[in-house]
Amino acid sequence: MTTLRVGGAIVEFHEAKSWAWTYLHERPRTSAYPAYDGYPGSGDDLVGAQDLLAVVLLNVSNNPIPVYYGLESLTPSINDRLRDPAMVGELAGADFTTLEAIVRLFGLLEAMPAKYVRLTTLSKVLHRKRPHLIPLFDDNIGYCYSECAGAPVPFEDGRSRADYRLKWLQAVQKDLASQLPYWKEIADLAPGPKITPLRALDIIGWELGNRRN
Repeated sequence: MTTLRVGGAIVEFHEAKSWAWTYLHERPRTSAYPAYDGYPGSGDDLVGAQDLLAVVLLNVSNNPIPVYYGLESLTPSINDRLRDPAMVGELAGADFTTLEAIVRLFGLLEAMPAKYVRLTTLSKVLHRKRPHLIPLFDDNIGYCYSECAGAPVPFEDGRSRADYRLKWLQAVQKDLASQLPYWKEIADLAPGPKITPLRALDIIGWELGNRRN
């Protein structure tokens, strides 16, 4: 029996494929797919005003107007950090310099705090700009990586947000790279728009967190 691991959470591969099929095919006009993944956005790999609205398609916030203005205030700095030459490639093969660049990008949340804008919100914008590189984060993913039995990055008092995010990125990278053929197989279930293996990991991680006991 083949199993998939997302952080400390485990699911049998064929069950994971069933979850993904339901999400990608069987919830027409109710699932976030294809709305989030196919939303046109700004049309390039930097953040534009159109991209800021994509967060609502993953049900990120009940405060869309302050979230929009908060993200708008961050946009110039987001794009400055997205232009870092290290912000390229795929997470599965990223080196430490690239992981540090992603951490610096996330660090805008502390450098320029904006009301209601958290990692969950920011990651939803950034994943669409670098869909092979920047993972999505939410409470369910946090459960898999930090709260469930065997979670590889447990929450620790005194740990900086930057250190937590780096360890989390490394854990996601390990799960992605070590199981990449399976994530690709799940990603290939998407009828269009296509999704990346990293998005496939998020879909299964979300389901694992949502189904926690």
